[in-house]
Parts: sequence; structure tokens; C-alpha cells
Amino acid sequence: MADGGSLAEEARERLRSGAEPAVVCGELAARTVRWWDAAVAVGLAMGIPETELRRRLRSHPDVAQSQFRVGEGALYGELLETVGVFDIHRQLDARELAVAERLRAAVAAMGGLGSGHALGLSRRFAKGELDSVLRSLARFGPRTGRGRPVEFWEALVAAGELLVELADGDEARAAVAQVLDECRLKSTSCEPHGS
Repeated sequence: MADGGSLAEEARERLRSGAEPAVVCGELAARTVRWWDAAVAVGLAMGIPETELRRRLRSHPDVAQSQFRVGEGALYGELLETVGVFDIHRQLDARELAVAERLRAAVAAMGGLGSGHALGLSRRFAKGELDSVLRSLARFGPRTGRGRPVEFWEALVAAGELLVELADGDEARAAVAQVLDECRLKSTSCEPHGS
């Protein structure tokens, strides 16, 4: 049985070697009775305080462990990864916040989201993966009969125009520009308000 300090040190070493946080959490959970200690060790090794880990889990840590049996530590680590417990949140600058605002306007005009899609988008926003949010929204589009297509596509076009300017490198800029062109095409094919 490992203590908290040695778990944290082992987590740091495994993460430095390139192991994924979920994998490290699962490995450490196999060596301790209280799996939350493994999650905390991984979080601390990544620079995430325990209070933030608890907030992200949105429940008492032992509740998550109670859903698994002995020997399912790897699944526990995957669950924590899936719900974003180990995500590194990124502070957005003013221009990125403007993009995020337009992307959120598109989400509001979408007409609803499935819970899995909503969770995925929430995690991408938190990690600052705005180009990924743009691609995802463009791929799904507004919901037929429930969304507001004109507002949706206009918001994505506005976000894409800002993202092209922020893109880091030619390849990233070209990828955003391609999605932007698709959004512009869909925007021009929408019926205007009041028609």
C-alpha cells in the first residue's frame, strides 16, 4: 500500500514519461484502498489542487469509486478522464474570449444538445480548444425545427473569422479557413429572419 506522498511522486514520474492521466490514475488505484488518493496524486502532479478536482467531480469522491469493483481501477481512471477531472484549463485572452462568446451564441441558437456533446464542448471550452469547438458545431449544425439556423451560422462565421486571425501556423489557419468557408456557404443558404 502506497502513501499519498509516494503516490504523488510516482504520478509525476509516470506523467513525465508520457503516460496519460487516466492510465496513471488506474495504475495507482490498483495499489491503494481509497482510489480518490490516486486521483488526487495525478491531479497534484498536473498542478490541479484537490479542491478543484472535487469541484470537477461534482460529488463526494467515494461515490465514483462505489460504481466499480476491485480490479476496475483502469475504468475508474477513464471515468475521471471522461468527465474532465484531469483537464488542464486554460485562461483565454481577450480575443479568444470574443471567439468563445460567438461560439456560445451558436450553441444557444443550436436548439439543444445531447448530454455527451454538451460535455465534450464544455471540456473543449475549458481547455481553450476553440478551433475544435468550431469544427464540432459546424459538423452538427442547428437542430431541425428547434434551432435558429440564421443566428447559428452567423455566429459561427463571426467566430471563424476571428479564429483565422488567431490560428497558429499555416496548417491551422488553413483548417479553420476551410470550416469558415463551409459555414459561410451554409449561412448564405439560410432563409433570412421574417421570411
